[in-house]
Amino acid sequence: MPTTYQERFGNNDDLIHAYANDNSPRASEIQYLYDTVTRLKARRILNVPFEGSLIKSVATHEQVTFADFVVPATLHRWNILKTDFGLTGIRRNYFNAVISIAGIHHLTDQEQFEFLAATRKTLRIGGRLLMVEVTTDSPSSRFLDGFVGRHTPTGHVGNYLKNDFVQLVKLAGYQKIQRETVIHEWVFRDKEHIYTWMTKFFGISVPQKDLIAQVNSILGINKRNECLTVNWPLDFVSAQAERRPLKRPPPHRRDKIGQSRLRANSSAHRKAPALYR
Repeated sequence: MPTTYQERFGNNDDLIHAYANDNSPRASEIQYLYDTVTRLKARRILNVPFEGSLIKSVATHEQVTFADFVVPATLHRWNILKTDFGLTGIRRNYFNAVISIAGIHHLTDQEQFEFLAATRKTLRIGGRLLMVEVTTDSPSSRFLDGFVGRHTPTGHVGNYLKNDFVQLVKLAGYQKIQRETVIHEWVFRDKEHIYTWMTKFFGISVPQKDLIAQVNSILGINKRNECLTVNWPLDFVSAQAERRPLKRPPPHRRDKIGQSRLRANSSAHRKAPALYR
């Protein structure tokens, strides 16, 4: 079982605050998604779970609705809607795009399906689900479950994307589904910046030399011009809402979703553009 969303974020709302604060090292993650939003000319965007500072750094002309499963009272200025995995209270047939950034690996298989089916209902016909997420047996998952899990009070066990995730998205009512691995580059001024930002973002307590050694060993630290970059692989998933959603029973087990497991549409690795603010 994964560390639940409530365990990870409800018991430590400092982690939710980290998404409201400076997230400029992760700028490539949102820029990659926002480039798609721009091409789609999407004007009404639902962001769930909450990624306030990343979204606001680029979405200056769009109408953005923020939602999350845990909403600290101290973040009232963000007007975050409190919802559940079925997106209760979120407008149906309204949004042009749903953006979800590494937000569902604390959900079980059943909860992930419920969430995907709910995002489909919030979208207008032609709308797009745009998400990036950690995959099973990737450097990102090994860093989270290994290093972060050992040094954070809540622990960390993720239910990451498996090979059959495209089929799960299809069962949730989507079509024209694409999946590819993107190696994002997190950008930092120096090792001190890596340490101070990561300890807050991941909620960990560890000596700086240990963190830097593990980041370099698992993810890789690279020198580029006057800054340092850290590789953060995520899978990008894009899916289109072409018809009214069908009423489908949720799958009882992931290995019974279909007769065969669909692999990723594209396994090619490529680097997303990195921005530094």
